[in-house]
Amino acid sequence: MKRAALLAAQWDIEGMGLSRFLLSGSVNEFQTIDFFANLPLELRRGRFSARLTLFHESSHLGDDYFRRTGDTGSRYSIEGIRAVASFEPWTLLRLYAGGSQLLHTIPALKRLTAQAGFELTTPDLRWLSHPCWVYLAQDVQSRRQAGWNINSNTEVGFRIGFPGALRAMRVHVGYFTGHSEFGQFLARKESFFNLGSSFDF
Repeated sequence: MKRAALLAAQWDIEGMGLSRFLLSGSVNEFQTIDFFANLPLELRRGRFSARLTLFHESSHLGDDYFRRTGDTGSRYSIEGIRAVASFEPWTLLRLYAGGSQLLHTIPALKRLTAQAGFELTTPDLRWLSHPCWVYLAQDVQSRRQAGWNINSNTEVGFRIGFPGALRAMRVHVGYFTGHSEFGQFLARKESFFNLGSSFDF
């Protein structure tokens, strides 16, 4: 007799500040900082999972950028709800899709965003007695505010686990192209490579 998969649920509180600097010789210009606060509810049953998030974002220009350009920017503050569902047809592949609806915006913005992507992961490579995986992730987002133009974010990297623990560290390189994800620079198009590390808990 086949046993039905259980429904697991998790609720979190998340907060983050994301800064942008222009590195140029001896002066590193502080351009902007965006603050985020999220209340995500995550559900999982078997190969299916979903994430429903209430979120807030505010964006503020840096003093260095203001002094150089004279641009005072504008007040930028948004609150909304984001829903994403995912499915794992195979152990090594995860597909997801969803979107967000802004509930309150300063200044007035068009409020819909669509999102989809995938993550492809190798089997455990067991590097230096640590669990280790190589992964490729692709995320695309399309905002009505940007005329439904695509933001593309591609990431490839290593996910390294710790023996006897659920935590893992990621080291990755990526390529982004599309409209800026910083609120003060929302109308700008940009493309760049990035290098980073993060932790899974």
